[in-house]
Amino acid sequence: MQCRCSRVAPTVDLRMSHEPSAASTDTASNSSTRLNSQRRSILHFLAGARPTDLARILWSHGGVSRSSAFQVVVMAACALARTPACTMETFRVARRVKNFSFAPPPVFIVGHWRSGTTYLHNLMSLDRRFSFPTISDVLRPFDFYPSPVEPISRWLILRLLPSTRPMDDVPLAPHLPQEEEIATATMGALSFLNCFYFPKRLSEVFAKEVLFHGASADELSKWSESLRYFLAKLAALSPERRLLLKNPAHSARIPHLRALFPGAKFVHIHRHPFDVFRSTQKLYRCLLPSLALQHYELSSIDEHIMWAYPKIMNLLLDSLQDIPAADVTTVSYVELLADPGGAVARIYRDLDLGDFSHVRPSIQLTDRSFRSSPSIFDMDEDTQSRLALLWKPVLDRLGYAMPTAVQSSFPPP
Repeated sequence: MQCRCSRVAPTVDLRMSHEPSAASTDTASNSSTRLNSQRRSILHFLAGARPTDLARILWSHGGVSRSSAFQVVVMAACALARTPACTMETFRVARRVKNFSFAPPPVFIVGHWRSGTTYLHNLMSLDRRFSFPTISDVLRPFDFYPSPVEPISRWLILRLLPSTRPMDDVPLAPHLPQEEEIATATMGALSFLNCFYFPKRLSEVFAKEVLFHGASADELSKWSESLRYFLAKLAALSPERRLLLKNPAHSARIPHLRALFPGAKFVHIHRHPFDVFRSTQKLYRCLLPSLALQHYELSSIDEHIMWAYPKIMNLLLDSLQDIPAADVTTVSYVELLADPGGAVARIYRDLDLGDFSHVRPSIQLTDRSFRSSPSIFDMDEDTQSRLALLWKPVLDRLGYAMPTAVQSSFPPP
């Protein structure tokens, strides 16, 4: 079967397809003001689930609020309407997926959310030797294969989606890569997206579904099977191309990924943690109003981020040490902004990804007018001091200095 054109990105303008600097994020008060006015889409991401999966997802996460009842009705209607197409596709791909071999193994881009993962993914996806999931794939994990009815559901999805991501105005173009984490959530597996869908116990969901703390053997098996199934379906559409995947949640799951995909390559991108904090605030404040199916406390977001960041980053940094040098490399967001072509070229050399010469012109053309902004930690001193206290070990491991405002609290040894 031939690869659809949406699987490989043409040369496009990605100047704005990057994580914004901390200076560009709104203050917490401004974000809170926008929460009440933000419009919710009728079509929730979980509308791509199958009926049994949808029922299990809602039940296992404690149900939904009364205000979300209409969205659940729409989800159920979509699930029922798509059941014939999903069933046909399941039988159609069963043998191919079961015996599929990931050769060469995938390349995974990891790093905390808002660290530049999307920007790097978009740049590397310009290489036509890679394949990747698109937004219409991850929202329809059971029925994205070409068929007489597939264009209808794809058209409906693209019609109802916003033109840009709410947290950073990055385009939601149909040809750009997306995270497979959206697909695994829709398939009923453990997923970071459930933090947005079911935020009533935000940190508890994060601990179980991202860090896998307290996850049962059956839940881990379901996650592994769902991830492999979706990626095998995707890769089978273009078997001559290598999968290029970006998923910050995988930062906590590297041992599991290496077991599933022996020989996989990893690119870790990192950014100053204080910038990450401000941008992650905006991520939650922008996505929760659109995706949450339960009531949540906006005031708990900062505490959650302060707790979660060192948890996932220490897991990531520990896991990277166990990967053979030929299979892992690290790049900073600052390096990527300063010289996109040079940074990506080094990634290719470090991981032996092949000839970069035909990719460099596309990247240079794309980013000719892009300029980075300096880091500005626009937060109050109390928040900076708390971050400095809680996150200092991670700052030290990543090699970042404390902001001037809090350096006096940590005299040199």
